[in-house]
Amino acid sequence: MLKVLPEHIYNLIAAGEVIQRPSSVVKELLENSVDAKATSIMLVVGDYGKTLIQVIDDGCGMNRKEAELCFQSHATSKIDSVDDLQNLTTFGFRGEALASIAACADVTMKTRKSGEQTGTQVHISGGKIVEISEIACPQGCNTAVRNLFFNIPARRKFLKSDNSEYRMIVAEFIRVALTRLDIEFKLISNSKEAITLPKNRNLKQRVTDLFGSAISKQLIDIGVDTTVVKLSGIIGTPQSAKKTQQNTYFFVNGRFFRSPMLHKAVMKGYSNLIAEGNSPHYFIFLEVPPQELDVNISPSKTEIKLENEQIIFQIIEAAVKEAIGKNAFVPSIDFETDGVPIEITSGDGFTLTQEEKQRMRTEGLRPPKINYNPLFNPFEEQRAQEDQNMQGEYKTVPSSMNNLLMEEAPQKAAIQIDKNIVSITDNKGGILVVNIARARQRIFYEKYLKALANKETRIQEELFPKTVSLNHASFTTLMNNIDKVRSLGFEIRQFGKDCIVVSGTPADFKGELFSVEECIEDIAQYIEEGNEAELFSKAALNVVRHSNFSYTAEISEKEAITVTEQLFLCKEPATSPTGGYTFFRLTADEIKHKLS
Repeated sequence: MLKVLPEHIYNLIAAGEVIQRPSSVVKELLENSVDAKATSIMLVVGDYGKTLIQVIDDGCGMNRKEAELCFQSHATSKIDSVDDLQNLTTFGFRGEALASIAACADVTMKTRKSGEQTGTQVHISGGKIVEISEIACPQGCNTAVRNLFFNIPARRKFLKSDNSEYRMIVAEFIRVALTRLDIEFKLISNSKEAITLPKNRNLKQRVTDLFGSAISKQLIDIGVDTTVVKLSGIIGTPQSAKKTQQNTYFFVNGRFFRSPMLHKAVMKGYSNLIAEGNSPHYFIFLEVPPQELDVNISPSKTEIKLENEQIIFQIIEAAVKEAIGKNAFVPSIDFETDGVPIEITSGDGFTLTQEEKQRMRTEGLRPPKINYNPLFNPFEEQRAQEDQNMQGEYKTVPSSMNNLLMEEAPQKAAIQIDKNIVSITDNKGGILVVNIARARQRIFYEKYLKALANKETRIQEELFPKTVSLNHASFTTLMNNIDKVRSLGFEIRQFGKDCIVVSGTPADFKGELFSVEECIEDIAQYIEEGNEAELFSKAALNVVRHSNFSYTAEISEKEAITVTEQLFLCKEPATSPTGGYTFFRLTADEIKHKLS
């Protein structure tokens, strides 16, 4: 039987489209504050957004009538007609956010409009108004959302781990903060000040405040102005690209959006300059006429349609290549000294002669000559090495290799073919060709994984502890899970804001070239995912991947045979945990056949 749903049920369904998790509330409230022309915005989060999300701003505020009306569905001040949808300049326009939030939480709003003596307080719970009263409050709006999803237990049950939810809250905070450099932002989490962003003169300063001073030395300015799109922002140097996709942001007319297609344009701009699978930083801002942009596709507004997407693709690719090319032979400038005039000195280092002064007037300052080979590509050697390492994919072990493992381990002469490839004569008259680097990866991987499973991980104290700067979300995750990090073999402690010191690493890797910085960032991500069953295996693979098991000098015959014997004691000796075969065998008959 067909029937119309009651209003309270409809409101809960509509809320589910817009408010999916705590970060959804953060996004909507922060965007409302920006649309209200606030100059200072504070976000307060309690219990990772489950018990409290509060946004305080000094924007234009609302009078009593507007405060009562704003919680009704489709109540908005952003548009008046259909034509306005073609000329959107604000974040919000549907009028669904506050109504959806109020339908699934307990909300208290305090607001006062400029020029009015008193403000208005509205208390609404589960979509029903509890109280409207007149109060004294500062100009702007103070919205507190408590007990999110208290009336939708299924939605609350399927929220991710606290660390994951908090990371998404921080991500929404950063996306809004990057769009408005003229606004002061502050994030307070569980009564502690987490992020403070003063007003900034330029994007690089805002990025530095968010992600640390280290990132500022890895950034390149990018910009181009065409009749189709105006493009500006900053991108990372090729050397800063990493395996994990990091700070990748697209904005159009001040609005964050995702676009796999335009991401490919950026990656094509880095073509042949970064290793396959790596991703650089980029913060790219596009400006197009509002008529050529459609943001009314999904409630999250992160999916958009651009009228000239193919042309913009080509412009982004060309702009990235141009920015990298201009930066290729420019010395890096420390961000702290950016803008300081270059010191001018003479031949003796103290005074300028009349001849030198005259030459400066007529010729100006001449850049120093740089001798370089224009065909030199420092990444070719790295790419060739990576291609060699990845030639053998992780495949099912052939039966012939399984049979080999049942035989007696080789104990005869070893001949080094390459730094990490050794030929060993076996007891059957054949030859084993062993990739020692991959063999050592397999040995250390299984040894480390076994230690994790048996809770026998030993920590080796670092002679020189390493300082690691992290983004705020990763830092919070690690500090909230110090015992879990210690169980993986890492000893860490806080060292300033969003910074840790790694004073201990897994003992089995003490002799390897080990990239602690990249490894610890990945571990934070694995902990956030909250999958305890896969944590050990991912952590073990991560540690191996960030360690260097290659030899730089000749390996002794005894050591080569010892490594091979240890390899045969592993559960899966035929392949490396990162991919590729560890060895292959040539029997005496096969050798005779090839020589016949």
